[in-house]
Amino acid sequence: MSNAEKIINEIDIFLEKSMLKTSTITGEEFISFIEGKWEEADDEKYDIYQAYIISSRMINEYIREKDFENMMRWLEISDRHSAAHKNASYIRNYYAGECCLECGNEEKALEYFNLCYAENQEYIFSRAPFCYEFFNKHLDHPRNLPDQNESDDDYFELSIELKHWQTFFQKEDPEFYYELLDEEDDYMDEPTPAQENGLHYLQENQEVVLEKILAELLKQYPGLQKNYNYSEEDKTDCMPDLKDIQGFAHLLSPTYFYVTSVVKDHYPYIGLGFSCSWDSEHGLGIMIHKDRIIEIGSAATAFDSWAAEKDLNSINS
Repeated sequence: MSNAEKIINEIDIFLEKSMLKTSTITGEEFISFIEGKWEEADDEKYDIYQAYIISSRMINEYIREKDFENMMRWLEISDRHSAAHKNASYIRNYYAGECCLECGNEEKALEYFNLCYAENQEYIFSRAPFCYEFFNKHLDHPRNLPDQNESDDDYFELSIELKHWQTFFQKEDPEFYYELLDEEDDYMDEPTPAQENGLHYLQENQEVVLEKILAELLKQYPGLQKNYNYSEEDKTDCMPDLKDIQGFAHLLSPTYFYVTSVVKDHYPYIGLGFSCSWDSEHGLGIMIHKDRIIEIGSAATAFDSWAAEKDLNSINS
């Protein structure tokens, strides 16, 4: 009987623990644990998708360590997984080249990029600038590339300053980033008057809004604990029992906000995305209107206007 699913699940839980705000796991402990557990698992791991994610994480860990030999070993491990072969060979060769370049081996990176280019001459130029700029220098007939400084100047992230949220979540700065969504949930550059109202309301009432969000989450939290059903050992780290909203400070981190084009009484519905200790894959999403909580769910709840439209229609019907 295969042990792969059980062991991959153990690694997955360990990964979640390593990303907690309260984690004391060192880089050395992280690598040692996964290397050991990976060896324990039989070859059915190569058909479990989460194992493919784990192999990518290990590639990145060794890139960070500038350990080229181990990075290459994990590239080979990753390439054995069934999920890897859903990608065309030029995509896999590009990825290997990017990893080699990040790890400091330009010769090997160029080898992989040439393989990618031989099969698809356009693909590499649609990817990371640091890769195609490096590769372009080695072409017999280099392309005219766009000025990256000019293109970078055209892009900036929208942010809102929430000092109370900064203090609560122990962030380094008070800036929280957001996107403006149009009626099709596509991104916009400029806010509508209603969206400006919503951002102003959130900033002026940030303490009240956060307290209401966390108070509602605290009510739903016992039900979430039952759904995730962590063991007593893992529950302590990932989903401990909480007595008050302060406990969420160590379990949540805001990621991105989404200001929708769904409007009620001149104020938009706003989606708030969080990473959370109990679900690193799907995260947490909350849809609000002013200081009213509309829905709590996975991260998708924050950027899908469906919950906002459903609430608006129920009010208007």
